[in-house]
Amino acid sequence: MAVTSGGALLGTIGGGSMEHKLVELARNLMDQPEKLPFLKRQVHRSEEPRDRSGMICSGEQTVAFHSIEIDALSDAMERLASGTVIEVLLTSTGLRFESGGTTVPDTSEPWSYRLPMNAPPRIAIVGGGHVGLALSRTMHQLGFHVMQFDHREDLNTMSANAWAHERQVVDFARIDELIPDDPELYVALVSHGYRTDEVALRRLLRRRWKYLGMLGSKAKVEAMFAAMRADGFTQEELSRVHSPIGLPINSHTAEEIAVSIAAQIIGVKNAPL
Repeated sequence: MAVTSGGALLGTIGGGSMEHKLVELARNLMDQPEKLPFLKRQVHRSEEPRDRSGMICSGEQTVAFHSIEIDALSDAMERLASGTVIEVLLTSTGLRFESGGTTVPDTSEPWSYRLPMNAPPRIAIVGGGHVGLALSRTMHQLGFHVMQFDHREDLNTMSANAWAHERQVVDFARIDELIPDDPELYVALVSHGYRTDEVALRRLLRRRWKYLGMLGSKAKVEAMFAAMRADGFTQEELSRVHSPIGLPINSHTAEEIAVSIAAQIIGVKNAPL
């Protein structure tokens, strides 16, 4: 979590009364950089004799207080944007950014913590209609880099999409040429109909993605998969498709469908290795 000298708050360390108390402490330390860095233990149990956080949810956490110059952060973000893997190294003597995998633990430090900074997860949304628009908004809010594709020119929902980082009008028969191979990429097929989804699925199915989902009713999916099996696609290949896409929450509107898809993607993203 960052507390800026201008009063802005970015991120969270858990919320509640504990966070409020530590934010105020951080603000009070702005003019006392010589006191940084240090650790503060917080215990979430009311019977604890020391370091009580004010919450009773059990467990505990240790919070490191560091100061950071904006120029160092800006440089790290530029390196990250260029594809460089960055690690944040927090130690008892300060905070610095290192190229990923190059830092060697310093056993002379009383404590240290290394945190990888990865590029944001990426999603390709094939379909620029109402569901594609709602899904773009939701995934953008979740911190994803959003790419959107549709085959229709001058589509109002594509033009209104302020949340996609990339938008392209494409021939779905060439969609495999336009979406890069990436085993960490999430792909959602939410085009306007059966035929366009099938064209895209046939082009993308035999490549490896982190997630591949397709919008549609059970009847649509069964009919499409039967036709694809007849053309040589295997059941093992088809079983990798999350379809009907999203969690079964009885969603009806485009926004509700987007929430169900996003929830399913989060489940895949955060699944234990």
